Amino acid sequence: MSVQNSQLPAGTVFDPYTIEKTLSAGGFSIVYLAKDARNDQYVVIKEYLPIKLAQRDENFKVIPRSDDCKGRLYEGRQLFLLEVSALKRLDHPNVVRITDSFDALDTVYIVMEYRPGKNLQHYVRQHPAGLSEHLIRTIFPPLLEGLGAVHNSGLLHLDIKPGNIHLQPGGQPILLDFGAVIRKNMSRSMQPRPVVTAGFSPIEQHDPKGYCGPWTDIYAIGATIRSCIEGTSPPIATERREKDKMRPATSLFKRKYSFALLEAIDWAMEVDPLLRPQTIEGFMAAFNKTVDHSNDTVVQRIVNHLPWVHKG
Repeated sequence: MSVQNSQLPAGTVFDPYTIEKTLSAGGFSIVYLAKDARNDQYVVIKEYLPIKLAQRDENFKVIPRSDDCKGRLYEGRQLFLLEVSALKRLDHPNVVRITDSFDALDTVYIVMEYRPGKNLQHYVRQHPAGLSEHLIRTIFPPLLEGLGAVHNSGLLHLDIKPGNIHLQPGGQPILLDFGAVIRKNMSRSMQPRPVVTAGFSPIEQHDPKGYCGPWTDIYAIGATIRSCIEGTSPPIATERREKDKMRPATSLFKRKYSFALLEAIDWAMEVDPLLRPQTIEGFMAAFNKTVDHSNDTVVQRIVNHLPWVHKG
């Protein structure tokens, strides 16, 4: 069964929610736009359905593909429920807010607040020459504050990338998709195999013996900012460990962006976890150094005219 064929049809009802359409479908979950009949408001519903482990039967129930998949499917469901408990404890304007959760069709669902806008990856693709420093400095400080709240609650995100950053009108960001979340102080032997995204996951997420911490999310933040100015994903971390051919941002983009911003990116993207900022506070201090706007380019003027950049 393909990801597309596994999606629930429009009109599926989970009282009081009615699915209107699929927003996205990946290897572990499917995200739907739905309407809440109690207030006629839109919500986002995320369904746990790992396509390699599960499929739907004729009644749309989620069942294991084989007996060998049962244990892993159950373990994944427990991790999905960890995402629910993690986000229910968080109350931050830049972190997606859960409003409800429920069991149905032999799987689990998370109901989240719906916010208009598009993800950061959409704008990176639209502007391959690079987003402006002004825009980057609009998006990332509140996002870092939200990520700091995640870390302070004892959790790691472990899947930060442009596609998981939602931008509302005005450029206000929301950190999405906590499907890879784990507890910050969990021993490596107890950590599940983390989700890995090429270019954004650091070496410790690729290495079974690696240890993840706040520095892991910080690498992904640095990679995300670099993708905003370069227009493409950075090299895979395993390739960088073998032979690092990635030029430092401070030399490659020095004519377009401030040294402080580029230096913060390079620090965050150190291959060795011990050489990176160890806390969000440490990275924010570097990121928020005095900005020299003298290098702003025509890219900034173009992006600043986008209607969603300006706050109403």
